[in-house]
Amino acid sequence: MRIVSVQKIDDKGRLSIPVKVREILGLKEGMRVLLVADVRERRITVNPFADPEAKLVEFRMSLEDIPGALAKAASILAREGVDLLFSESRTLRRGELAEWIAIADYSRCDKDIEDIREELINERCVKAVEYKFLD
Repeated sequence: MRIVSVQKIDDKGRLSIPVKVREILGLKEGMRVLLVADVRERRITVNPFADPEAKLVEFRMSLEDIPGALAKAASILAREGVDLLFSESRTLRRGELAEWIAIADYSRCDKDIEDIREELINERCVKAVEYKFLD
């Protein structure tokens, strides 16, 4: 099913999602959505993303570009109860360096985020970890 609706962007850059669309997609007040802008196609997609109770954190990691490096980092997050919601990775230098960006729900994790960062860094294939909490 497709619903087509023309909306106007207000002076603050906001746009309203019609009630019918919100109901069908299960969008509720306070829910987070993921906006993905495809510059080449000049298209924005809006994807239901996380409940209002989610504690979102964005990780940026530098990894060795070797098979299994990303899986090892993801396993550490999974073991600690960090729920991955979005993930994107790319090779920066083939066979040397890769980058992984992940957005996760940290609300079910009992461990301090800095302790998780240290655990990731202690994995030899993880070179650097930065994180920030998202509002």
